[in-house]
Amino acid sequence: MDRKYYSVAGHTFCLVMPERDPLWAMLTPYAPFECAAARDAVLFTLIVDEKAAVPSADGDFAGSFGVDGSRMDVYRTGIGYAYYLAAPGETGVSRIFMPHGCREVTIVPAGKKLSRFFALNNALMLMYAFASAPHDTLLMHASVINRGGKGFLFLGKSGTGKSTHSRLWLEHIAGSGLLNDDNPVVRIIDGQPWVFGSPWSGKTSCYKNESVPVDGIVKLQQAPENRVERLSPLKAYAALLPACSCMKWEENIMGGVHDTVEKLAVGAGCYRLCCLPDKEAVILCCSTVSDT
Repeated sequence: MDRKYYSVAGHTFCLVMPERDPLWAMLTPYAPFECAAARDAVLFTLIVDEKAAVPSADGDFAGSFGVDGSRMDVYRTGIGYAYYLAAPGETGVSRIFMPHGCREVTIVPAGKKLSRFFALNNALMLMYAFASAPHDTLLMHASVINRGGKGFLFLGKSGTGKSTHSRLWLEHIAGSGLLNDDNPVVRIIDGQPWVFGSPWSGKTSCYKNESVPVDGIVKLQQAPENRVERLSPLKAYAALLPACSCMKWEENIMGGVHDTVEKLAVGAGCYRLCCLPDKEAVILCCSTVSDT
């Protein structure tokens, strides 16, 4: 078995997999985050083992959630959680076992190479979200612009136009660059919110190992006209929470998410932008949210 270490937003995790497994060659999104072996304890270790025994799915059903067009079912066991994930269009089911504490996770990927990578990539992403939650860290569903060394996050339901809004910033707001287009990481460090790039950026190949302080968070909402409002901490909390990856039935994980979202709602400027997908919307957004 070979092992590699990756550091995302300052949290290091380890991937263990057979040396000749073809999945190693597919991990190019992770290359910017590869690091030396951690001196301190890693956040978690994910082991790819085709022969591992994963608890069967006849236990206590905990819940399910969508994962990139597929569905992951979660079951409680006496010592942790068993996850079952099928890649879109696949009948084979990949199995993941996460013991309590998230420290050493095992995955038995199923299907052909692309399906196996789908399972591995999503397992790494979700285990990162769960294991980092107690450490003032959020994996968020958002698109992020870096402008002048400051980060602007755009949130919204799928199809709202987060990527479109970021693209319009790139076209019309000077000095803008894309940091991440789907799953950035937000951390509270010394009371200051920071946003980090990650290996998970949806359909956009944007895997940057960079970070900037958060200057504004914008919840997008489609509308027939452009208008923007600053949200109170309470309304900001309600807007931020649905964008966070979490397991609402796991007290330790959800407690960490709640605490960090509360700090973010108070410590970052949060806004609601009702808008059209046009140049005027991004100019209004930038002039209102940015302090530069």
